[in-house]
Amino acid sequence: MKKIKILSFFSLFIICLSKLSFSEPFVVLEYRGNSDLGNMSSDNLFLRDLNYSANHVVLKNETLSDIMLNYYGSSAFNNRILSLAIVYFNKKAFVRNNPNFLYSGKKLYLPSVNEIKNLIIKKDKSFKNKEKNNSSITSQIYFFGG
Repeated sequence: MKKIKILSFFSLFIICLSKLSFSEPFVVLEYRGNSDLGNMSSDNLFLRDLNYSANHVVLKNETLSDIMLNYYGSSAFNNRILSLAIVYFNKKAFVRNNPNFLYSGKKLYLPSVNEIKNLIIKKDKSFKNKEKNNSSITSQIYFFGG
């Protein structure tokens, strides 16, 4: 009788274990991409038009943080990336390309969101062709496994 109980418990354990090992969590997340950024209703011109750029003449005692806050706002952008992009486009306006040392009187070019995106993400031509063919796949992210 004890052998039968042990065997039945063991077989039940094996069946449960096999069902657990074959089940995998499956998660689907929707990928918004950057196309929704331009549709936001905002007073910020950089968010309304992703190709909008501006020029600014640096005033005495004005910092790059002040300029970024006035033009780009505070919540929509990563300030570190934004400051590095502005330095990249305006190398002669900064001492040794340092965003903390800005010359007054210099004219700054404030790049558009698309220019910053293209600066960060360099797409290969073959990647663009693959992206066009698989456009339905890029709208969702799939995770398999545990």
